[in-house]
Parts: sequence; C-alpha cells; structure tokens
Amino acid sequence: MRARVVLCLSALLASLYGCGGAAPASPPRAASQPAPATPRAVTELARAEVVAAVDAGLGRFLQHVELEPVLVGGKFEGFRVVTLRPPEFWDGVDVRPGDVVTQVNGQPIERETQAYDAFQALKTARALEVSLTRDGKPRTLVLPIVGAPPASATAPAPPPAPAKSEPGSSALVGASPLLLAAGNGARSLPR
Repeated sequence: MRARVVLCLSALLASLYGCGGAAPASPPRAASQPAPATPRAVTELARAEVVAAVDAGLGRFLQHVELEPVLVGGKFEGFRVVTLRPPEFWDGVDVRPGDVVTQVNGQPIERETQAYDAFQALKTARALEVSLTRDGKPRTLVLPIVGAPPASATAPAPPPAPAKSEPGSSALVGASPLLLAAGNGARSLPR
C-alpha cells in the first residue's frame, strides 16, 4: 500500500508539466469478488519507497494524474487536480479532483525546474508536505518519511578536479565534454 501511495504522491508532483497518456487498464473485477474495503488513510511513507519512486523518474507517473494551471488575476496560483487515474490507485491519499496544489515541501512549483527540484528533494526530506487549496480553503497534507536517507543522497559528490594546464597549452584539455558543450551554448539537462 505504501509503495502505491508514494507513486501517487510522486505522480502528483511529477506530472505538473504533462497530462500523460492513457491510464493503464485495471483488471476487470469478477462479479463474485467482494467490494474492496474502505481504504485506510495513509499516515507515513517509507524512505526506501520514496527513493525508489524518485529514482524511477518523472515520466513513470504521468499516467496517473491530470493537472491544469490556475491563474488568478494573471498570476500563477497552483495546479488544479483534474483527474486521478485510476481512482483506486489513489485510495487512502487525501488529494481530490478540484484541489489546487500550491507548493511541495515549502517550495514553489510554478516552473518546471522548481517542480523537478522539489521532486528530487524528496529523497532526503523528512516529510512530504503538499500545500493545497480545497474549496477555497488552504490545507496541508503532511506525511512523514521514515527511515534514513541513502548515503548517496546525503553525501555531496566531490567536485571535479580542475584541468591542469601547462604554459602554452589550452586550459580546456581534459575538460569534460559536458563542460565544453555548455561553453558552446549547449544546455544540459538536470540530473
């Protein structure tokens, strides 16, 4: 259940800039199967599942939610949840169609890079905090993330060694291709 919830909440954040394709078909329920029990409210998230969801990437989640930007007086307010697909995928998560998501973990989400940064920050965050407006009233969904962050997420990567140059040689010898491409006006994608 927790893994599905992590995917659901990550989908909400990850899909701020796309509506995705068709929702995956859910298996038909046999007439003899009993109706599912009322879902339990989700109260926390497991760190390992959060990290796995972030590592899986943004594209994986685009099929589970449709959002549209909300502008008030020409100013960005947030993203309105239009559809949660399929609805049972979101059982136990207190997010509904009509909610307007305004921030994630205190970070703005208006620009694609902001949403990406908020998504990546979930790896080391103490909680997932989604600020939203429901029926015109502000609300905050807070789910603690339990477990220690992975060492790879907490220890910053060492800076690259500077390229050595000798008199009469170019300082670009030994520079990474990405650095060279960036110097030529090419843009690199965020990691």
